[in-house]
Amino acid sequence: MTNKTVKKFLCLILAFLLAILATGCSFNSYSAEELKASYKTFFENSFNEELYYWKETVNASDYSSWRTCNVYAQIDKKYELIRDENGELANMKISLTEEYNKKNTYKAMCGKSFSSNTGETKSYLFENDFDKQGKEINYRKTEITPQEYVASDDFISRFSLETMLRELEYLTVDDMVFNIDNALLQHRGKTIKFSFAVTDDYIERFKTEFGKSSMFEGSKYATMEFAYDRFASIVVYAEEKLGSGISADKEIYKLEVVYYGPIVNLPSYDSAPWADAELIK
Repeated sequence: MTNKTVKKFLCLILAFLLAILATGCSFNSYSAEELKASYKTFFENSFNEELYYWKETVNASDYSSWRTCNVYAQIDKKYELIRDENGELANMKISLTEEYNKKNTYKAMCGKSFSSNTGETKSYLFENDFDKQGKEINYRKTEITPQEYVASDDFISRFSLETMLRELEYLTVDDMVFNIDNALLQHRGKTIKFSFAVTDDYIERFKTEFGKSSMFEGSKYATMEFAYDRFASIVVYAEEKLGSGISADKEIYKLEVVYYGPIVNLPSYDSAPWADAELIK
C-alpha cells in the first residue's frame, strides 16, 4: 500500500468519525449532572401528554401480573390531536386489561358505542371480570364519557400515568448509585438510557413517606430510558440464586410507555352480552 493510499484511507476514517460526532450518536456524551438537570422535566413532559399506552409486568417471588392502559384518540397526518367544537379529544377511547398469574382477571373499555339497532351513540364504560377457567363474567356498563372517566378517582388511582410514575418522579438522581457492575449512561440522538442502584436511605425514606415498599426493595439494579424528553421505560432486576454459587439477573418489574397506542374498538351497547349487562348508576 502506497503512502498516498494510506493517507486517503486515514482521511476516510477521520471523516467517518467526525460524521458520527456531528450527528450526536456518541454513546458517552452524557453525565449524571446532565441527567440531574433534566430528570424532573422529563416526567413533567410525560404528564403533559393526554394520550398514552403503558404496559406493566411484575414478576414477584410469589406471583406475577400484567396490566395495560391505553388512552387513545384520533390524530391528524401531522400527528397533532384532533379536537371537536368543544375542545374535547376526537373519538377518545380507553382500554384496560389485567392479568394475575398468567390468567385474565379484568377488562374494560370506555368511549362512544353505537346501537346495533338504531345507530344511536352513547358513551359507556364496559367492564367484565374472568372466572378461574378464563371465562368472561360479571358484565356491567356505566354511562360515562371517556373524558369523565379519565378524570375519575377510580381511574386516577389505578391507571393514570401520574400514578404509575409516582415513585420514579419521587426518586432523585442523588438517590441513585451509578458505580455498579452493570454501569450504563448513554445518550444517543433523542434517547437517554442508564443503569443504577438505589441507596438504602432511599428505600427507608420511601417506606416512611408512602407506607409501602419501594419497587426497588430487594433489587440489584435497574435500567431506565427516556426518549424525546419523556419517560419511556424502567426495568428492575434482582439477583436470582441458581445454586452452587451460580446466580443470574432476574427481571422483577417492568414498565413501558409510548404516547400513542393501538386503535380501540368498542362493542355495541345493545348487543350481546352488553344488552343484558348490569347497568351501574
